[in-house]
Amino acid sequence: MNAIGIDKDTASKVNENIKNHSISQNLTILRAKTGLSQTEMAKKMKTSQSFISKLESASNNQIKIEDMCTYLATLGYETTISISRPQNIAQKIKSTYNQLSALLAELQKYAVDDDSILKGIAKFELEATHNMLNLASTLLERSSSKMKKIYPQPEPQIILDDSIAESIEKELALA
Repeated sequence: MNAIGIDKDTASKVNENIKNHSISQNLTILRAKTGLSQTEMAKKMKTSQSFISKLESASNNQIKIEDMCTYLATLGYETTISISRPQNIAQKIKSTYNQLSALLAELQKYAVDDDSILKGIAKFELEATHNMLNLASTLLERSSSKMKKIYPQPEPQIILDDSIAESIEKELALA
């Protein structure tokens, strides 16, 4: 905005306004991507067009979670809200691993006697296993190189006492 001559105070107000309306802007974009008008969206949600208009122009603190979830579900999106204590990156990775394990266990519930379902699940599991093995291999390589930096192994040295050295020299001379 500075490049086009907008003063800092106005630019700050515009940026704040954008931040305060980011949810409604994203809702509007998602609706527009589906090609639905506000009126069509209202019919699908069994509400009024004015409600859709208000929702799509509301500031973030005016949007009810229930309204947002209903709106998104109408567009075919699943809404997930996650509340957790702050975690470091290692804790986040462990949590993601646990979620992945639970999802894979849930997938097994669909492994019924239908051959097409079994085939699809088996294909997915092979692909997932392949991807996880590639990730594991990469992690092992990275960890190994880091461990070598932390705990360098001394070069192996062969130490011979004089009698053994003389014996080897004699054998080499005879050969």
